[in-house]
Amino acid sequence: MKDIINEQEIKKFNFYGNIFSIHFFVLIISAAPLFIWLEYYAFIPFGVLFAITMFWALKVEKIKKENDIQTYKEIVAFTEGKKLDELHKAVEAGKRPYQNIMKVIISAVVTAAVCLLIGLLMHIFFN
Repeated sequence: MKDIINEQEIKKFNFYGNIFSIHFFVLIISAAPLFIWLEYYAFIPFGVLFAITMFWALKVEKIKKENDIQTYKEIVAFTEGKKLDELHKAVEAGKRPYQNIMKVIISAVVTAAVCLLIGLLMHIFFN
């Protein structure tokens, strides 16, 4: 029975993760065109897209919290239906604060770079 529940959690985690990834990609790609074409009115559709994306992100985070998985090793082990032993779990728990900071910084830089690139390309092609 534990295997069935674990398999269902893995499927749900992968499904939510895929939906979140698609919405996040659409959010990043649409940011520059929306603000160039709609200016201040772009906050409305962008806000809706952002809210939908965050809904799926919270679903993924809820599953991660319920199954105590935060780091890449823990997520990989979870999706393969395995568990980390106590020693590896403690090592991964020590890495979490640093990994969270790096995830935020890297995702902000990548998102800003993509939006800037799209904005520049639109400016070049439409002006």
